[in-house]
Amino acid sequence: GSKDQLKEVWEEADGLDPNEFDPKTFFKLHDVNNDGFLDEQELEALFTKELEKVYDPKNEEDDMVEMEEERLRMREHVMNEVDINKDRLVTLEEFLRATEKKEFLEPDSWETLDQQQLFTEDELKEFENHISQQEDELRKKAEELQKQKEELQRQHDQLQAQKQELQQVVKQMEQKKLQQGNPPAGPGGELKFQPPEEHKVGDAPKHPVGGDQPLPPGHVQEPAVRTDQVHP
Repeated sequence: GSKDQLKEVWEEADGLDPNEFDPKTFFKLHDVNNDGFLDEQELEALFTKELEKVYDPKNEEDDMVEMEEERLRMREHVMNEVDINKDRLVTLEEFLRATEKKEFLEPDSWETLDQQQLFTEDELKEFENHISQQEDELRKKAEELQKQKEELQRQHDQLQAQKQELQQVVKQMEQKKLQQGNPPAGPGGELKFQPPEEHKVGDAPKHPVGGDQPLPPGHVQEPAVRTDQVHP
């Protein structure tokens, strides 16, 4: 803590004159068990006045759990700054050495998180600009993805239309074949045709007896003799 904060405890909690503040006497007053150390609980008791500035136990809106968390944070801060040998105990020597640091003369070294200004105005503005740029980038990516989605849908619809058109053409061709009476197709899709009757070499064309054989030129065919004619 700062000198002003310790003097405030010296005056309000101990009832002593702030102008007569003495670090060694302060240490002995708050070493409750007189073991020569300020332990964690004894340190936490020093923060009560500072915490009461922010948290009021009588105010229902104030979060007492948050107040205790703040008390622990302040204790750890002091331990890190004062407890040189890291044994979780502050000796008189360590305490007096801490009061000789320049930070001890600075006010509000025990500020709570609510009292601290975490960011400057410029830092906040820069952070807001960074967030805004990220939002713009995300919005552009979303628009690009939407366009890609629409293009893929358009291509899909186009392929479906071409597929349906092809199926319709195939169907019409099959119907046309059936109407024209085309021979049936084979297993491989080839058409089956009946081959023309072939004549073997040396075979003479067969004609019926007395049939229509060709006559030599100038010959007159005689009428056939009737076998059923009766002679005298």
